[in-house]
Amino acid sequence: MRKSISKIKLFLWLTVLTAVLIRPAEATWESLRHEPAEWLLDAKFGIYTHWGVYSVPAFQTEWYAKRMYEAGSGVNKHHTETYGDPKQFGYHKLVPLFKAEKWNPAEWAQLMKATGAKYAGMAVVHHDGFLLWDSDVNRWNAKNMGPKRDCYGEYVKALRDEGLKTIATFHHIRTFNWYLPGVGGMGGAIGPELAEKIKSSGWDLTNPEYGDLYWNEPAGCKYEDFLAEWQAKVREVIDKYRPDVLWFDGGSFREGDSEQIVLNLLEYYHNRAAGWGKSVEVLNKLPVTGRFNFPAEYGILTFEEGRDRLGRVERPWIDDMKISNKAWCYVEGQKYKSANEIIDGLADRVARGGGLVLNFSPRADGTVPEEQKISMLAVGRWLKTNGEAIFATRPWKVTGEGDETKLRARGWKFGACDASDVRFTRSKDGRFLYAIILGYPKAGQVKMRALGEQTVISKGGIRRVTLLGGDGPLSWKRDAVALDVELPEGIDQHQPAYALKIEPAGKLSLE
Repeated sequence: MRKSISKIKLFLWLTVLTAVLIRPAEATWESLRHEPAEWLLDAKFGIYTHWGVYSVPAFQTEWYAKRMYEAGSGVNKHHTETYGDPKQFGYHKLVPLFKAEKWNPAEWAQLMKATGAKYAGMAVVHHDGFLLWDSDVNRWNAKNMGPKRDCYGEYVKALRDEGLKTIATFHHIRTFNWYLPGVGGMGGAIGPELAEKIKSSGWDLTNPEYGDLYWNEPAGCKYEDFLAEWQAKVREVIDKYRPDVLWFDGGSFREGDSEQIVLNLLEYYHNRAAGWGKSVEVLNKLPVTGRFNFPAEYGILTFEEGRDRLGRVERPWIDDMKISNKAWCYVEGQKYKSANEIIDGLADRVARGGGLVLNFSPRADGTVPEEQKISMLAVGRWLKTNGEAIFATRPWKVTGEGDETKLRARGWKFGACDASDVRFTRSKDGRFLYAIILGYPKAGQVKMRALGEQTVISKGGIRRVTLLGGDGPLSWKRDAVALDVELPEGIDQHQPAYALKIEPAGKLSLE
């Protein structure tokens, strides 16, 4: 453990020295402000994954590492029955069982390409602290243990071979004390009584030999050492893999000593990207605390499955969403969202000025469940035909029409969308308006009251209407009540959604 800490400090000194040489002054939130990356505003759709040691038990949650030490929890009971009492079989003993023996990064990358996603990646480290890259900072990494492969590095190469950009998500700033029973999900300081109680438990959590995995006070670890390693890990991923997007889960980013460290780290990323000659972005999450990780003026705002998101957000934003109905990682017995639900949600988000990064859940061996593939590939087929209404678009002055309460009442869920729900987008250059109908309308008749003559589309009205993927102009009429469009006969009535391309007779009105 102490050798590891010394190595960390040396690594950190070297990276800090590098940063100082290229940094003219101490970073501030004002100095970090920048225009959002245009390519990400155009991309709209990305995919990442939760995959790691917690995928081995495949039980209930990716928080398995914490829950297994909570007496009386379902995870604790499962762990005891399956592997033994945590006193004899601690979390670190699951690491050798995470082998990824059937994993083929090229197959994953090809799947991502087929979904229509423009960027992809993985949670390179979750709360459990196990790293999915080849690290010189910490020994608990996938190259050194478990798969004995540089999982993120191999995946990044495969994704770039497919022409995709990359994302790395970090979930480990909360790891300090996170494993400990009686400590909340964000980790944090503990009192002496709880520390002593945990230390007397006999768990591996408090063994200094494993302190560089479990990172907690009863094991003799110090928060300042943890924070130093935290930033060293992120810098290492930046330098080794040059990700196009960084995302951080909730944690202490603007509290006490951490804020300047975080500021310097983010500046380091932007400066490095300038040296690479490419545009990068940082996603700024709103965690359960109700306070964005960083000031709301920085980066692109991110909401977990739309939690706490309003119907209108003034800055660019992205929702991240799991494909499953239970955990973010693979667990036995969970169900998966249909392509219809994913597509309807994507269309709604894009019409509101947002985007979606979808999380899929591979098994520990690296294989992807067939049900997930079916949904993702169906999304890709739809986007291949209708992507013009999604990619490189911007929100129009009217978001759409339909009963929004059925979405909001269920926490931004899209399983109940139908043909009464329509979402509008426009091409970035303002030449076209798109209407995405989230279901097949009765008798193929689309009636859009939001596009009646009371709404100015252009000074000259509408020139023509076509169906993306269709053969020619559609029959339509417009009056004070609505724009009525007839879908072509023989159309597949089981598509997730139908995208109309509306060409204005003049400049598209934006106000």
